[in-house]
Amino acid sequence: MKTRFAFPLLLFTVVGTTLPAQAADDADPEVRPGIPVSEGEMTPKVLGLVRRGDSLRAALRFPEAQQAYTQAAEIARREGHLPSRSMWLLANAYYNEGNTVRAAAVMDQLTNEAGRVGDLPVQALALFNAAWLNGQVGRTPEATARVTRLERLLRSPYMPIAIRDHLTGRLNSPSEVATQ
Repeated sequence: MKTRFAFPLLLFTVVGTTLPAQAADDADPEVRPGIPVSEGEMTPKVLGLVRRGDSLRAALRFPEAQQAYTQAAEIARREGHLPSRSMWLLANAYYNEGNTVRAAAVMDQLTNEAGRVGDLPVQALALFNAAWLNGQVGRTPEATARVTRLERLLRSPYMPIAIRDHLTGRLNSPSEVATQ
């Protein structure tokens, strides 16, 4: 079985998903590009490095941007926070540079870190993007393994409905993910 991912790099977040799944339904969260900032992640030191990385990435200085985002993620971890946004930005800097395999590895790392702290939305979003990135470079077995893992994760009763519906729709759409 060959999986082909035929859509642009779209990373998603859900606004208002810090609530339990049932409450998230009532809040009618919306899906937006990105992976959300984890609670407490953007301390002044982290924010300064993220802004530096953003400036460097805008100037197409990807290795320096990667270094700034890596430092931001390390500081967030040291301070006891999940570096969700820092890692997402790091993956984007690798992707922008053309290093899709490394971008996928960063998303895999974020998937694992989010799983360890129980952040299901971030775990699912990072896993989806790891699958897509692997598919982009023809790493079909890796992409398929991540899709299978994501499908299991999306069945969790604790997964916010907006994330579940959005990612399930993307996985099931013939124009989004083609299986051959």
